[in-house]
Amino acid sequence: MSGEKTKYVTVSLPIGIAHSVDSLMEELGYWPSRSAFVREACLEKIRGERRRLLELRGSGGGANQAERGVRPRRGTNPGDQPPLNGPQRPDSSPKKQRSELP
Repeated sequence: MSGEKTKYVTVSLPIGIAHSVDSLMEELGYWPSRSAFVREACLEKIRGERRRLLELRGSGGGANQAERGVRPRRGTNPGDQPPLNGPQRPDSSPKKQRSELP
């Protein structure tokens, strides 16, 4: 993998999960694509598992991630992490606004 220049990989989901994602996207109107939904879900899972690992490890000493905080360091590529104030939804989206939802 050291010589690869690809920034993306393809993963397969069971069709039932893809349909559930599509249903939520349509109902909430928040995510612009399946990829955006899956990316956000993966980042949430990664953060949660990192927190869990830190709790299991306890304080090991040294300048480890626990001393820097739970959040991973932000990369220089804007696509690496979501914005600091959470995911942003473009105002020009034709989907329903959250305030319009029941």
